[in-house]
Amino acid sequence: MKVLIIDDEPGIRLSLSHFLRHRGYETQEAANGAEGLAAARLSSPDLIFLDNKLHDCTGESLLPLLVSPEIGASVIMMTAFVEIDVAVKMMKQGAEYFFPKPFDLSHLTLVLESIEKRLVLKNELLHCRSTHANSDITASIIGTSPHMNRIHRLTSLLAKNRSTPVLLLGESGTGKELIASAIHKQSLASGPFVEINSASLSENLLESELFGHEKGAFTDASKVKKGLFEIADNGTIFFDELAEMPLPVQAKLLKVLDTKIYRRVGGVEDLKSNARFIGATNRDIQAMVRSGLFREDLFYRINVLPITLPPLRERGRDIILLAVHFLALLGEEMGRSRMHASTGFMEALTTYNWPGNVRELRNIIERALILAEGHELLTEHLPFELRSGNCLPECAFRSTELHTLQQIEDQHIMAVLRSTGGNHSRTASILGISRSTLLLKLKKIR
Repeated sequence: MKVLIIDDEPGIRLSLSHFLRHRGYETQEAANGAEGLAAARLSSPDLIFLDNKLHDCTGESLLPLLVSPEIGASVIMMTAFVEIDVAVKMMKQGAEYFFPKPFDLSHLTLVLESIEKRLVLKNELLHCRSTHANSDITASIIGTSPHMNRIHRLTSLLAKNRSTPVLLLGESGTGKELIASAIHKQSLASGPFVEINSASLSENLLESELFGHEKGAFTDASKVKKGLFEIADNGTIFFDELAEMPLPVQAKLLKVLDTKIYRRVGGVEDLKSNARFIGATNRDIQAMVRSGLFREDLFYRINVLPITLPPLRERGRDIILLAVHFLALLGEEMGRSRMHASTGFMEALTTYNWPGNVRELRNIIERALILAEGHELLTEHLPFELRSGNCLPECAFRSTELHTLQQIEDQHIMAVLRSTGGNHSRTASILGISRSTLLLKLKKIR
């Protein structure tokens, strides 16, 4: 990290520079405002220590130039006097912190660590924006974490082998439909991508949807109906909520996967389908096999090369990539394409537990776009459960403001709730209160 020290006291510059170099920073010094501004424009430092009382100007007048897009540095203000009103004003104008001289080095170390983390996040965010602007990110599987890199490889392999059925596993909201669609697109199939969800269909209706029916096959069958296996011929049929399929239909599905032959309900003619089968479930399907709720032979038929999608909380910096993607996508749809997210907003996203996974992230970005009045998404545009870990609005997590006991209790409750994935009973147990008491407190918080 490059650091510029602007101070007219040689002793301050020397001691601070020595301390920073010992931590591995590259330092540069300036003895007045004009020299400091010139150095900042030339070297583009990551962090600037700025004295508020310089011989040729005040730090207050120089600050807006240093935090402007032209230089864009993080700025720590310094003063030999306790000036609370000035400190508050400087923080509002973009200063990261306001330190009295002489420094408390232990406090300064903590501040530097915090700034380092935000600079890393800021650089990643800039890289993500650049990547999004120069590639068709909406057409690809988003993510560079080890989990997602493995999924990239598996989807590529499965796309080349169209006869192999696919089983997608993972929590609700992790993007199983997106992976299924990606496999279909990469396979360059000539047929369509069709999908069905068995959770809301009865056995008879599900069988009719899958295989079709002949006229007169049952009371309401007034004409011939094509099934999805027929419609998806040479394409892909995506079966969501696969584990909810009734056992009799499972047997018929197994036959189609083995022979590619099926009959419409009420029909006598054998039909053939070259549709690729992709099934998805958020349930423990192996446990269902052991308990007799899912056919063992069908499980082994589709469990050739299963893909398990990781929950969002385990995907690290993929959260930033996804947030940038949704911000661009939703911003375009909502007529707010100039919007961008602050570093604090993104930092809050990376520390949340995400019980609703990618679907929840998309909803939160949409919510923030609705609430934001300017061109920047701030932490105050996030739901309380996300911003509670970062104190209050954007300026607060950069300050040393003290909070009430009620605020601290609220933040702790939300932190425990996040750690349990939103489980109220477990959260109440950890906090040592009843579930009903927890629900009352959550109602007050929200």
